[in-house]
Amino acid sequence: MTATSPLDILAIGAHPDDADISCGGTLALAASQGFTAGILDLTRGEMGTNGTPEVRDAEAADAARILNLAGRWNANLPDGAIHAMDHAQERALVTWIRRLRPAVLLSHFHQDRHPDHVQASLLVERAWYLAGLVQYPAEGAAFRPNARWYFASRIGFHPSVVVDVTSTWEAKQMAILAHRSQVVREGPKARVTALNDPEFLTRIESRLRHFGGMIGVRYGEPFLSDMPLGVDSLAALVGAPKPTPGAFTG
Repeated sequence: MTATSPLDILAIGAHPDDADISCGGTLALAASQGFTAGILDLTRGEMGTNGTPEVRDAEAADAARILNLAGRWNANLPDGAIHAMDHAQERALVTWIRRLRPAVLLSHFHQDRHPDHVQASLLVERAWYLAGLVQYPAEGAAFRPNARWYFASRIGFHPSVVVDVTSTWEAKQMAILAHRSQVVREGPKARVTALNDPEFLTRIESRLRHFGGMIGVRYGEPFLSDMPLGVDSLAALVGAPKPTPGAFTG
């Protein structure tokens, strides 16, 4: 793990394709607007039905370049065995947060079909808080990101915020496709999964269109906060996208 400048946004996903699928459009948008965004993959996806850790490492790096990320890292936690109450995993994640020093954390919503996603959400919640305690025994100076936001995986939610990612949908799509071993069903050894179903990208696009329609844009990515959002300027509220009259939410 090398030293780096503080990040504006850090997305933490359980597996090497999770953040790309769930919030890749927002990360690409942040980069296009001059913010520094990165991804921390908690595992190398070694339990995946298809692909190998080495293949997935290379795919993750390709996706990071497509999204124009400031960096992508891997915590090397055990795939299939992420556990929020494992203190070694907790300390490892605290160390990463203190080193990368993101202003905002994006992580899995805690309701999900995949147990790694659930535990990753809970682990991030613990590490976010503990990273700010001066006496917590982990590498680095105490630091706590300003905010945490949940992104949606298989199970959705009523969002606190929807980000207009219309301009970065193409980059998000390309980043997802960069995880070829996971989302493309090719070759005689490829095992059938929900991710490599030929309709998978169509389902992702449908979700983005659904949430985009809520704010009157083509594509949107949803986020949920369990804390109130404080503002010192009304520009974000007054200038936010709104559904046009006659739209299904208008």
